[in-house]
Amino acid sequence: MSWKPTILVLLLATLGVVGAVLVSQRDLEGDGKTAGPTVVLSREQLPIDQVTTITLRRGDEPTLVFQRTDRGWQQIEPFAHPLDMFSIRQLLVQAAHIEVTEQLDPRELQGARSTEALALDPPRAELTFQWPDGAVTLQFGRRAVAGRWYVRIRGYEHVYVASGDLHDRAVEMDPKEWRDRTIFTGADVDADQIIVQQGADRTVLKRERKQWWMTEPARTRLSDPARDELFSALGRARSGGFILDQPDDLAKFGLAEPVASIEVFTTRVESRDDELVRVESTQRLLVGARLAIGSDDRFGMIEGRPVIVRLPEAVLRAFFGTPESLIALTASGVVPADVKSLVIRTEQGELRLERDLDRWRAPAYSVDVPADAVNELLNQLTSLQASEIEIRNYPYDLEVAQVTMIGFDAKAIDTVRIIREEDTGRWALENGDNVLRFFGVSLQLRLTPSDFGLQPLLGNTP
Repeated sequence: MSWKPTILVLLLATLGVVGAVLVSQRDLEGDGKTAGPTVVLSREQLPIDQVTTITLRRGDEPTLVFQRTDRGWQQIEPFAHPLDMFSIRQLLVQAAHIEVTEQLDPRELQGARSTEALALDPPRAELTFQWPDGAVTLQFGRRAVAGRWYVRIRGYEHVYVASGDLHDRAVEMDPKEWRDRTIFTGADVDADQIIVQQGADRTVLKRERKQWWMTEPARTRLSDPARDELFSALGRARSGGFILDQPDDLAKFGLAEPVASIEVFTTRVESRDDELVRVESTQRLLVGARLAIGSDDRFGMIEGRPVIVRLPEAVLRAFFGTPESLIALTASGVVPADVKSLVIRTEQGELRLERDLDRWRAPAYSVDVPADAVNELLNQLTSLQASEIEIRNYPYDLEVAQVTMIGFDAKAIDTVRIIREEDTGRWALENGDNVLRFFGVSLQLRLTPSDFGLQPLLGNTP
């Protein structure tokens, strides 16, 4: 067996290793460059989950200060504004994972590579991250070739050539893009009252215990689907962008005298000093002039935030409908199963119908009446939806009947008043809220004894 091939392979391998070492040594010592780490900051130098404050400085621009609060990240300087959680998280993660391609030896930072030439003295931007036990500041210089850029840690001499998107965020991106565009927070969960103002018209919605009511321009029940859609619109509404910070003249945007506004009052429970406290807050959106001729988008401002925003037409349409569009379409909100008896009053007199399990009886006649007929009337009063709604004073002169629903405790639950227009023949039902719910002329209401197969009793006609 010949050992020459084996010896030759070992010799070539040895030469390869030696060559690699020589090349590596040349790379380390050549051009004043040293092999750098894969990231600029270690986990100990930037514990991103412990960071409580972020400060961004850019030349002569106002210093921005962001702070972690119990309500998420907030901009606190130069003015208060909620921040987008995802954007701030990205900023932290990118700062903790800066990829390094070169580490420049401080002795070589001269001439074309001086810190002044690299735009590090002064830096183009500084990002400072603070946490309870420490802080670190990154200083950003100019861009290098191939999308790379220069960065260093304040207080250290080494300069790094790095890649990634952090330079764009720290130096070039408009920090407005880090703001939360949500207009209202907690409007769909914690809201207690909503006030919509359109010129002289005012609509007030208020939660009383677990039920929502309209209290202006009429005190009446709300349509469940319309109410839920409004809350959904409030919860998902976002501005179309940020136009101007700290404006000196609101009149330029039609906001000195807004054309409309919407206020959301909320109450939430927070833990403070190991105690639960109720915290009340108000969020108010002001609506100003149109952005441009032919555009339905408008200027807007959220009270307490000195920022002009763009309000998309779709957002405005969802907020500013008519009061009638929010009102329940049924004449009464009573649940039919809760009704023990009905009292119907017409010009023919008073008719009382009482439930007896699945039967309905007319006590004055001592006979049963068709259950289907009574149930049909109950459903018309509680389930049939109006085709049109008007808020106006009740026309007593057009009233043809009243139907009072009485519960199992012998107390009246609700009374529905019934009118019929003489000129159109339309029916309208109302239950004391000055809201007329109109139904077509084809509606047939059973209101007299004969409608239930009974004959009027003698002496029962007023």
